[in-house]
Amino acid sequence: LAVCLVSEHLDIQSRSLVVIEFDTRLVEYLKEVGDGFSGLTILQHDLRENLPQDLKGGFDVFLTDPPYTQEGLNLFVSRGVEALRPQVGKQGFICFGNRTPSDMAGAMGTLLEMGLAPVEIIPNFNHYVGAQVLAGVSQMIRTLSTPDLRPNLIGHYTGPLYTADRKRHASSSAL
Repeated sequence: LAVCLVSEHLDIQSRSLVVIEFDTRLVEYLKEVGDGFSGLTILQHDLRENLPQDLKGGFDVFLTDPPYTQEGLNLFVSRGVEALRPQVGKQGFICFGNRTPSDMAGAMGTLLEMGLAPVEIIPNFNHYVGAQVLAGVSQMIRTLSTPDLRPNLIGHYTGPLYTADRKRHASSSAL
């Protein structure tokens, strides 16, 4: 919605803006508030499922705010990479929580494996009201696609996404 508002204010015509959201309450809200913006599509979809075919390979930019786990990053960015046109210089914007240096090295490695070159990190970009995890703050990582653009994950995903999922998965594996 922010992109729509800025585009309208600056009189920039957007060909297509697609918002993918899992939570049906947010989907309803976004559809209600976004009604009237041309080129805006709100889609209720679980990113653990395949990206709809008509969304693959057709976008110049993706933005994602994945769960702050390596698995969440891997899945959500993979779906973003699938949506990008397979050309050099397409942009990805990834909101990801501030992590330890080891965790951030792993996150950067994941982006590089998918053919995304991190070109800018903006610390403390997002502030989440009421969020306790990572002090309710995330950074914005801006990336550009390389000739090696490819998602790490394709198809249905069944693994853990959230920290609590990983804990449950680990404890059930130990039994």
